[in-house]
Amino acid sequence: MALTVAALGVLGGCETRPPVELRTEACSGTPALRGVSYLRWRVTGEGMEPREHFTTVEVGVAGVPAIPPGKGRVVEVRGYTAMPRQGGRVVAVGRSHPFEVGGGEAPAVTIALRRVGEFVRPRLAQGCAGLGEARAGHTATLLEDGRVLLAGGVRLGADGRPATVSAVEMFNPATDTLERVPALDSARAFHTATRLPGGKVLLVGGEEETSGGTRPLASARVLDVTAGTATPVEGLRARGHHAAAADASGRVLVVGGVGVNGEVVSEAEGYDAATGRIFQVGTPVRRVGMGVSPVGDGRRIAVVGGSDGTALVPEVLFFSYQGDTFVAEDTGERLREPRRDAALVPFGGPGRLLYVGGHSSAGAAMTDRLLASSQLVSPDAASRQGQGPQIFARSEPCAVALQDGRVLTLGGWGNADLGDLVSDAHGELFVPGAEGGAAGLLGLPELERSRHQHTCTALEDGSVLIAGGLEEDGVRRTTLDDLLLYMPVPLD
Repeated sequence: MALTVAALGVLGGCETRPPVELRTEACSGTPALRGVSYLRWRVTGEGMEPREHFTTVEVGVAGVPAIPPGKGRVVEVRGYTAMPRQGGRVVAVGRSHPFEVGGGEAPAVTIALRRVGEFVRPRLAQGCAGLGEARAGHTATLLEDGRVLLAGGVRLGADGRPATVSAVEMFNPATDTLERVPALDSARAFHTATRLPGGKVLLVGGEEETSGGTRPLASARVLDVTAGTATPVEGLRARGHHAAAADASGRVLVVGGVGVNGEVVSEAEGYDAATGRIFQVGTPVRRVGMGVSPVGDGRRIAVVGGSDGTALVPEVLFFSYQGDTFVAEDTGERLREPRRDAALVPFGGPGRLLYVGGHSSAGAAMTDRLLASSQLVSPDAASRQGQGPQIFARSEPCAVALQDGRVLTLGGWGNADLGDLVSDAHGELFVPGAEGGAAGLLGLPELERSRHQHTCTALEDGSVLIAGGLEEDGVRRTTLDDLLLYMPVPLD
């Protein structure tokens, strides 16, 4: 069922109620409106006090509060089993993309209402089908307009042989639509995709499956989704399984990875989105399986953990742009438990990162080396609190920071009952401790299908998109083509 209201026109003082469509369809899970008696509508934005209004579910979108002119307007709706003062629970949440109201006019607004606490498959325009092409080892990039760009990857054929994917797809979470966009000029997997200012995305390196084996790629492209263009970037080293992140000014740091003849790449490189310039970074970063992330206000980029190919690296480096390149700062921060193939994500306040899971072998993951721990890291000694929460032991989990400060982890390589290394279906939700206290840990429902080499993307509406991956149970290996959404229960 989809609830829709026509535009109600301009109100007094140039306020207006936009035409709103509330989408409630899904292909699995509990229907979004089941058990919902009341809807809470809330409008926020720049320069305005939040406006809130409860309606019965029958009133629907007609209960949207009037919206004053201004930027960054967001409409949120929550479905309650009863009024909160009567013990009602939140069972569904939806939130719009930010929009502008000018001169009493507002654009049409579409909100997808998600059931909380469940993994659901969205109902796409083509029905309950998933991705246009099964993929693992791909990238998922949240764009400025709220859509998600899914690029590249690898899939297993009927004969079990891998083939690299060139297909690119775009998921719009507001309308639950999935569309194909122009394919990459070269297939690639295990590359990086970094969002740049202006809605562009930098794709760097990766690897390609050929008749002669796996080949690392030196090619890079700047994708402009709005213009539908792909601009080549020349001068980067060939590498796959590397890592990259952009600072607050749109300069991208590219480090580590596997290069020609399987050697771990030492040279770090940079890309300046404002000028299109490639530049060399003086500090070598010979690592694979490390985590890279902006930290704090985005002026620093952290490089954490990983292996140099023969030994684990405990040093944590923080890079900042100085002069005409990135310069490394060694703050003395070290991992208490060195690891590789862990997930690095902001957590628990400005300037702090959480390094989650991974394994303690310098090479490939082994069943007796999977880690069930995490560690907090920061360039500021006063912000460090050492060990983080425990998790299910697994390597290569995905981890995403939610808008409210929590962190969701999901999937990866785990242990089977017989000790085999298999895909994992577990997930956790980390809750930061109040005023720097100990973090809490909540379990999530298990995924219907376990997976690793998948992607998790935190969306603007507070939900998390899980796409594709590889399912391996010790007997069969299957490349997944599904899309799942998970909406955590809100904290407030």
